[in-house]
Formats: sequence, structure tokens, C-alpha cells
Amino acid sequence: MADALPVDDALIERMAVSGPRYTSYPTAPEWSDDFGPDDAWAAIDRAAARTDEPLTLYVHLPFCERLCLYCGCTVEIRGKKSFADTYLDAVEREIALVSERLGGRRTLAQMHWGGGTPTFLSCAQLERLHGMLSSAFSFAPDAERSLEVDPHVTTPEQVDLLFDLGFNRVSMGVQDLDPAVQAAVRRDQTEDETARLIEQCRARGADGINVDLMYGLPGQTEAGFAGTLERVAAWKPDRLAVFGYAHVPWMKPAQKALEKLDMPSPALRARLFGLALEALGAAGHEVIGLDHFALPTDSLAQALHAGTLHRNFMGYATAPAEDMVAFGMSAIGELGGAFLQNARTTAEYQAALSAGRLATIRGLNRDAEDELRRAAILSIMCRMHLDLDELGARFGRDDLAQHFTTEWTELAPFTELGLCTLTDRRLDVTPTGRLFLRHMAMPFDAYLRKRRTDGAADAPRFSKTL
Repeated sequence: MADALPVDDALIERMAVSGPRYTSYPTAPEWSDDFGPDDAWAAIDRAAARTDEPLTLYVHLPFCERLCLYCGCTVEIRGKKSFADTYLDAVEREIALVSERLGGRRTLAQMHWGGGTPTFLSCAQLERLHGMLSSAFSFAPDAERSLEVDPHVTTPEQVDLLFDLGFNRVSMGVQDLDPAVQAAVRRDQTEDETARLIEQCRARGADGINVDLMYGLPGQTEAGFAGTLERVAAWKPDRLAVFGYAHVPWMKPAQKALEKLDMPSPALRARLFGLALEALGAAGHEVIGLDHFALPTDSLAQALHAGTLHRNFMGYATAPAEDMVAFGMSAIGELGGAFLQNARTTAEYQAALSAGRLATIRGLNRDAEDELRRAAILSIMCRMHLDLDELGARFGRDDLAQHFTTEWTELAPFTELGLCTLTDRRLDVTPTGRLFLRHMAMPFDAYLRKRRTDGAADAPRFSKTL
């Protein structure tokens, strides 16, 4: 049983402010539309020069059969799987272009397929995509191969195929098992079909099962969410992500439909998350950071304690690969000190690849100050400490205590809340503080500071932290 955390509703509600999740730094709102294919090629060339390092690979498969109203992902609703054939043609061209330019750097430490719903694809389409990738890249012996699945549409035949192809981890959204909540957000997924999918994946030797839950949805109550937590904990998933619903109708217009429903108050949202902390702790799950939980036997918890945890656009990762190549519409890669994002519609993405060019439409090359602050933020988010002597040795700087004077001052109030300890040159996050990592990372975000100085701190760019 995990140790209980001294977290009350008042603390959770107090810390419910808007902020980035820091899957990148600088964060995506700071990237430039002037960053295009030529910049992407340069980033790929820099990455190719690091031949001894493995890569992480992400494929974005944007298709879903239906739209869940809470969804904030980049998706397209399609009724026919034939749409995926043309899309895979474009992905195949992108794989060929990029892998050739990467030269000898082709070993993957981690691969993930996200969406959308990757199991929207038929068995033949899934096998085709895997064949493209395995022809262009090789997998490290201990590579993590994972994908997202929707229990409502994933068939036993698809599961068998995926494990035959070498996948070893699956992630599935549950959000809430209460039928009334599911109906409100238009998610049709029974408890039985989810349990059957987990059982089949385990029978096929899955190394890990991840389940996503969500609080802050319309119609949620303490009693109802407690029931969901109890039943999900009984499945003993290796990892869980418990996300707060982010209402961003200016980005996702379908969410406007939820405004007519009974949404939980900020106080109720805090209590719902508090219930998750209590229930998952009682089930033996440890807080990894932010809204992520894992059993002590899972590689995520082991990486946290070994100091090897990493964070990228897929969230927390255990693979020793900082560079990530990404394929598909809207996919975001991180290569050679740059972030690069593809076109956000399948039409634009496919048109670019049909013309023989990359589909990159925006990105950013990190400068020296970006790299320094990124390293500080990653240390807080992944290693639960920030040591200015360690950071200074890495960057050849002996002035970081002076450089981060303002940041250190802004961190001081977190010590009074029991979220961290602070000396002149070191920050250590407490177990409770793992829930509020981005609060302690935000002082190091120079772009966020500038927006606050310019009076734009309340711009609707980021989700609530809790």
C-alpha cells in the first residue's frame, strides 16, 4: 500500500491554476509558423549525426468512428476504413524520406501509436503500417512498443495481431464507468468489454496496461467516481493517468455541447481528484508526477527511482532516447534540438507528401537559454529535484544561483505548503509535491514570465493544473 499523501481539498483547489504540462519547453504556443520543411531537414541532419543514440518514434493515426465530446485530440471522424489506405500511403512516403535522411540512426528504443483510435485500422492496415516501420527501422531488444486502443472497437483478432507483431504495452481510455456520465460525453463503452480487453492483453503477455480516467466531466458525483475508481483498481492496471477535463471550446467546438450540462464545481473537481489519490494509493499505486500513477513493479516507477525518467510529447517515458521522430498529420517530433510539427489536416498532410516534400508547418530551434531552462524543468518534472551545481557542471555555468535568483524567490512559498524543500542551490520535491510539479516548473518558463509581464497571463493557452 502506497503511503498516504497529506493532501486536502483546500490545497488541491488552491493550486488549480492554468499552466503548461511541459511535454516540451519552450511550449507549443511559442513555436513559429516560419519554421518549415527546410528547418526540419536541418534538424533531421543534426539528429542523424548522433549515430550511437537510439530514437523514440510516434505515429499519429487520427481516425475515430465517433467523437467523444470531452476529446481534445486531433481527430477526424470517419465511417469507412478505406480512408486510412490513402493516409497510410502518405505516411509511407514520410517514413521513406525521413529514414533515408537519418542514415545509420535507425534503432528504436520506444514506439507508440496514438490518435485518434489506432484500432480504427483493420488488421491488414495495422500489419501494413508495422511493416513500413520495421523495414525502415530496427528495434532495440528491450524496446517498448505501445499503442492506444478503444475497448469498444478493438477486436480479439486485432489484439492477437498486435502482440504477434511485437507490441507489449497498451493504453486505453475509460474516463468514467458511470453510464450516465458516458452518455453525457457520448462514450459508449461497457465495463465488461474493457475488462475482457485487459484480460486478453494480459493473456498475450502484455508488459503493461495503462488506463486513463478523467474527472470534471458532466454528471460526475463523488459516489459515482468512487465506484469507478474501485472497479478500475480491481483490474490492477500497471499505470493510470487521472486527467482533469480541459474545457477548450475555442479549440474543440464540440465541447460547447457540454456547457448545457451540469459540470462539477471547482470544489467538486478537487474532491474527485482527492478520491483518486486515496483510492489509488490504497491499491498500491505510487504518484509518479502530475496526474500519473504506477505500481512499484512498473518500469515507470522504477525509472523514477533510478533517476532515468524522461518526458516528451507522449508524456512520461522510460526509454533512453531524447530525440523523437514523428509521422502523420499534426504529429510533433523532437530532433536535433528542435521541435517540428506536421500539417493539422489529413488533406494538407497528404498533399505535401504527394508532392515529395515534408509536411512540416511550424516548429522551433532551441537556443542556449532554452536548453538551460528546458534542462531545469525536466529535472523538476522527472527527477524530482533541481541541483544548480549539477546543472551548472552540465552547461559550464557557475553563475546559476544568480541567474535564477527570481525563480528561487518564487519557489519559496511552495516550501510553506510542504511541496518542496529549498536550499541556496538545490530544490527537492516532496511526495506531495509530485502532484504540483508544473507549479514548480513555471518559474523557469521565461516565455510565461514575459506573457505575465505583458499582461497576457490569462490568455486561454493552457489547461488547469488540477
